[in-house]
Amino acid sequence: VFFWSSLAHPARRYRGCGATSMIYDHIPALAAPVTSLRGMGPKRAALLEKLGVETVGDLLLHFPRRHEDHRVRTAIADLAEGVDVTLEGTVTEMDVRPSRRQPVTTAVIEDASGSVGAVWFGRRGLARQLPPGVAAVFAGRVGRYRDELVLQNPDFALSGNGAEAEFSGLRPVYPTVDGLSQRQLRGFIAAAFETLDGTPCQGLTPADLEARHGWPPAGEALRAIHWPDAPEAAEHARARFAYEEFLALQAAVLWGRAGRRSGAGVAHNTQGPLLEALRISLPFTLTPGQQRAVDAILADMAAPAPMMRLLQGDVGSGKTAVALHAIAAALDSGRQAALMAPTEALADQHALTIKKTLETLGARVALLTGSAPGGAAVRRAVADGQVNVIVGTQALIQDTVDFESLGLVIVDEQHRFGVAQRARLGAKGPAPDLLHMTATPIPRSLTLTLYGGMDLTVIPDLPPGRLPVKTARAPAHKEEDLHRYIVEQAQAGKQTYYVCPLIEESDVRDLGAVTERYESLTRGPLRSVPAALLHGRMASAVKEETLRAFREGRISVLFSTSVVEVGIDAPGAAIMVIEDAASFGLSQLHQLRGRVGRSDRQAYCFLLGTPATEEGKERLDALCRHHSGFDIAEADLRLRGPGEFAGVRQTGLTGFRAADLVRDAELLETARHDAREILARDPRLREAAHARLGEAAERLAAFNP
Repeated sequence: VFFWSSLAHPARRYRGCGATSMIYDHIPALAAPVTSLRGMGPKRAALLEKLGVETVGDLLLHFPRRHEDHRVRTAIADLAEGVDVTLEGTVTEMDVRPSRRQPVTTAVIEDASGSVGAVWFGRRGLARQLPPGVAAVFAGRVGRYRDELVLQNPDFALSGNGAEAEFSGLRPVYPTVDGLSQRQLRGFIAAAFETLDGTPCQGLTPADLEARHGWPPAGEALRAIHWPDAPEAAEHARARFAYEEFLALQAAVLWGRAGRRSGAGVAHNTQGPLLEALRISLPFTLTPGQQRAVDAILADMAAPAPMMRLLQGDVGSGKTAVALHAIAAALDSGRQAALMAPTEALADQHALTIKKTLETLGARVALLTGSAPGGAAVRRAVADGQVNVIVGTQALIQDTVDFESLGLVIVDEQHRFGVAQRARLGAKGPAPDLLHMTATPIPRSLTLTLYGGMDLTVIPDLPPGRLPVKTARAPAHKEEDLHRYIVEQAQAGKQTYYVCPLIEESDVRDLGAVTERYESLTRGPLRSVPAALLHGRMASAVKEETLRAFREGRISVLFSTSVVEVGIDAPGAAIMVIEDAASFGLSQLHQLRGRVGRSDRQAYCFLLGTPATEEGKERLDALCRHHSGFDIAEADLRLRGPGEFAGVRQTGLTGFRAADLVRDAELLETARHDAREILARDPRLREAAHARLGEAAERLAAFNP
């Protein structure tokens, strides 16, 4: 969150990321409501509002999603199935056939090379518009109807009255809603351009950067993105606006980071006795990646400015070991440390690890969750300073929780908490250092956009001896073999997770239910091995005892929902079975797979079920192909887009007008470099050349997490 108050802006809420929305703010005519345009009534204005279009300027910034190419006329004799074409011909036959659902209109169109049929569904008035003998331009896809090549629902314009000009060149196709046709949208946008009336348009990009990158001026690019002369011109114009959105966003996050670094925090003692004792007592040597992370975090903590760092590490990379060093440094400085986790299971796991490691060195550790006993006593001990490490869930941000001297806040799986929740915990101390951790790898483009105001540390390596989990799809006819293998491995002391999507059978989705599978398999092929059931509806005490028994090896097979996705550390688990695997997201599948392979023994992940969609198949293939969480994240971003990533929707990133975080990753890097360069010259963006960029950065502050 941005921590400087001078950037609060009372202006109207901007949709999307807000940067492109500011380009024409200085032109009064474009701030007028869309109802000021000719032919625009309240009903159509209401439809435009559903698209986020309220002003004339919004219309200009309602960019097309693609362009239809009408530059070439195709002869009827050259038509091929599945191709979008534009042709000119004369209607020789027209017929309307009634139907119970909707009328079917068919026509025959002829040119000098031959004839072809056309078919429309539900277009009642076409017989009057296209009587035999009329010449027109038709545009549509070639398909089949009753085993003959036809134009499917083609658009058209009559020849000879100038209307056919609509089918010359590249024609924009816009995102729209029911009741608002492409032709209407194009007409309204053309009317919006008329309001410019030669007025020069100024964008956000400083002139020197426009020249460096060869970007066209804003007004020229705006026309080119709607009505380009060539596809290359449309793409160049889109890239110009995408760069401008990224530039404003990166200026905002980098400006915010500079503001935080100038604030007064706690200069922690990073050479204290507890930290030294921790280093000596660890039963393992830190990996190079872990050591780099520890060094970066301790350097931040030693500085007087508040730390705000994001620690990314794949499942099993040892983020908790790194966090222990930060906690020890805070305690050496006479401060308290708080660690917040999204689930009770994960909070319990962290509390056990920290107690085991630090309590023997003198730390006083307590757990605070909704179901943990002695909550009132724990809160009193925290407020009095008798507890210096407090681990918990959202219970930590309750108003009844006070700290004596909170100096370090750690948020694990931070994307599962809202911005306000994370900020409330940080507000319980005088500018504490903040360390956010995630085992959900985030593609670099998303990291720079979502968390660009934080310093980033990545642990790229796994602890020594860890082997990649071998992953494979298990077809239905191999399930009996899989069950026998689970029994054999249980007899050899290796444990299995058996994960199902739902708790009980669902009439809505035909997915395996964990209760049903538990009962059927434990009465059948797995009856000889100790097994247990775990899901979110169970009482906390029962869940905790089940997890403890699994960690201690008293349970060989744990049937569960995705509640085991994070925070369960059972080194004896070597097999992960996921039923209906295609119903899980790719990153979630990777998290589940990360529950096994947490020792030096080879682990396996078996994916059950047949994907119902091509995307589902691609997800499973990607999981089998990739072992690195960052490769998984990149594949997930390509498959789903940024809007589906946890924590992204609240930032407005799904509303970029021109930018695409998948294809524009290099453009984002360029914009970040340029923003850093601008801020080095003009830290407050007060120079005239940067004034509009500064205004955009102010307004974007509200979207940065």
